[in-house]
This record gives sequence, structure tokens and C-alpha cells, in this order.
Amino acid sequence: MMARKEALEKYERAKSKGLVDRDIIPLLDKINSLEDFYTTSSCSGRIVLLSVPEIGNKKDAKFLGKWHREVRYDEIKNAIGEYRDGYLFLLMQSPIIHLVAKDMQNAKYILNAALQCGFKYSSIKGIEQDMILLEILSTENMSVPVGEGGEIRVDEKELEFFLQIANQLLKRAKGKLVCFEKKISYLLLSSS
Repeated sequence: MMARKEALEKYERAKSKGLVDRDIIPLLDKINSLEDFYTTSSCSGRIVLLSVPEIGNKKDAKFLGKWHREVRYDEIKNAIGEYRDGYLFLLMQSPIIHLVAKDMQNAKYILNAALQCGFKYSSIKGIEQDMILLEILSTENMSVPVGEGGEIRVDEKELEFFLQIANQLLKRAKGKLVCFEKKISYLLLSSS
């Protein structure tokens, strides 16, 4: 599988440049060490403060803050200081793992493992010869508008509450990654 070799080289380059979330590296390393799998793009889950010029315009969106860990309120307040116009959203995004399985049997195994760990939105995204693209995705997700036209539209108490929920969702989602990594470790042991 030539695509596997290229994907693994790309992953190693990204990892060496610090472009891969530290929290997810052990899991990705385990998946990529299995002969019948490789990962393409992944994120361990994140909390984001995002400014968009207009609703739906992702192309011109600007990250004011992006954290792959729980966030303190003062960090959010500092990032909000960069907000000037458009809409401002506080987001919590689920972990997402894109990976390729060599065949349907392996794809089913990974999907079942992901589902058992709570990644309820996991699915097969594409099927080609010798290549089945999977997306491992969970239900934790939050998108709260907190600003419009350069003005914050929520008070501090509300913003603190939204951040508290985002942190709880992220913690829950990261727990699912731990479960999934254990399932992959079991697969590694059984294939040795």
C-alpha cells in the first residue's frame, strides 16, 4: 500500500514539527504500527474561540484561541481581547480520527471498538480497493455564539458557565480516547 507509506511519512514529519496533538500521539502511533491500518488526519478534541465575518464563512474564519486541553477563564478573556468584528463563537469539538483499514473485516473491528468506547458518530466514509476510510467521531460538541459586531453579547457569568461545560465535554471526550487506545493495544497484543 503506497498510500500507507506516504501517510506514515507525512505523519512523522508533522509529529517532528509539533503539529500533532500530544494527547493523541500514543494512540496514533499504536494504530500506525498495525500493518493493516494507518491514520490520515486526527485531532484529540479541542476548545476554540473562533471569529467569523459572517455565519457559514469558514474560509475567512480566524482562530483567536485553540486549545487541545481544558482552558482557564483568563485564557478565554485574553483571547477575546483580539475580537474585533463579525461573530464570535466558543466551540468544543470532539476528537476525530481518520484512518484507513486494509479490508472490511479490519474496518468492522475498529468501528466496533470505537462504538464500544462511545464514539457514536463513527462511520465508513469511503470504500476503494484495498482501502476503507473510517472516521472515528464522538457526540461531544458545543457551539455557542458569544459575540457579534465586535461586541461580547454574554456576561462574564454566562461565559464562565459555557467554558465550564466545554471543559467537561472535552474531559469526557478525552476519556473515550483512553478507552479506544486500550482497545488498539489489545489488537496489537493479539497480532503479535
